[in-house]
Amino acid sequence: MASNTETTDCKSITKKKIFLFKSPKENEVDKYTESLESHGMSCIPLPVLSFCFVNQQLLKSYLSAIQLFSAIIFTSVRAVESVANVMKELDDVYMLTQIKTYVVGKTTAEAARKCNFNPVGENSGNAEALTQLILQEVKPGEQKPLLYPCSNIHRDTLTEAFTTHGIAFTEVISYETCPNKDLKNSLLAALHDTGLPDYTVFFSPSGFQYVHTLLDSNEFPLNDTKIIALGPATYKAICDLEFTPFGMAEKPDPESLLKLLL
Repeated sequence: MASNTETTDCKSITKKKIFLFKSPKENEVDKYTESLESHGMSCIPLPVLSFCFVNQQLLKSYLSAIQLFSAIIFTSVRAVESVANVMKELDDVYMLTQIKTYVVGKTTAEAARKCNFNPVGENSGNAEALTQLILQEVKPGEQKPLLYPCSNIHRDTLTEAFTTHGIAFTEVISYETCPNKDLKNSLLAALHDTGLPDYTVFFSPSGFQYVHTLLDSNEFPLNDTKIIALGPATYKAICDLEFTPFGMAEKPDPESLLKLLL
C-alpha cells in the first residue's frame, strides 16, 4: 500500500533582512517595521538623525497671529511636532487648527490630525507633487502668505517654486537635524548580530549621506545590499554618490515600501 505521507522538503525559509535607516517615533511602534514584519520580514530600525526644536519663540509669534497667514505647510512629521510643541503654550488654538493645512504623505497627515488640523495633500508622495497642488490652489497676490515651518536642511523645492510663481510665504526654521552620534555603534552591533542585510532602506538624502561615510566598505559593504530610497530626493542623493538604488518607493508610506519588497 502506498503511504499517504508526503515527503516534505525541509528547506529553511530565510527571512528577508532589512535595515531601516530612519528615526522611529518615541514610545510608538514603527509602522514600517510593523508592516514588514507582518509579512514575514526581519527589520532593524536604525535611527540615523537626531532632532531639536529651534526658533520656538519666533514660531510662537507666527502661530499666535495665524490670521495673517492663508495656510500652513508641513513636509515632515518633525515640522508638525515643532508646531505641536509651541501649541502647548498657546491659550487658544481653535483658530490655528482651522487654517488650511498642506502636507506631504500619510504619516505627516496623521501627525497633523493628532493636533486637530485638517490636512490636504496627503496623497502627494513628495514635495514636488505637493508644490503642484499648492500652485493650482494659490494664485499670486491673491492671498496672505503661507507659513512654512521646516528643517535647517530642507530642500528648496517649495520655496523656489513659490518665488518663481510670485506666491508669498514665510519660512521659519523650526527644528534642526544632526547626525545621531550613536548610529555607528548601533550599526556595528546590528551587523554583528544579524550579518549584512538583504535590503537597506533610506528615508532622507541626509540620512544616506551620513550613513555612507560612517563605515568603510569592508565593515559595511552597502553595494552588496539592495538599496531602497523613499522618494525622488533620496533616490537622487544615492545616485549622486555613485550608488545604484534597487528601487524607489513612490510615496513615504509602508504600503509603497512593501510593494518593492514582496
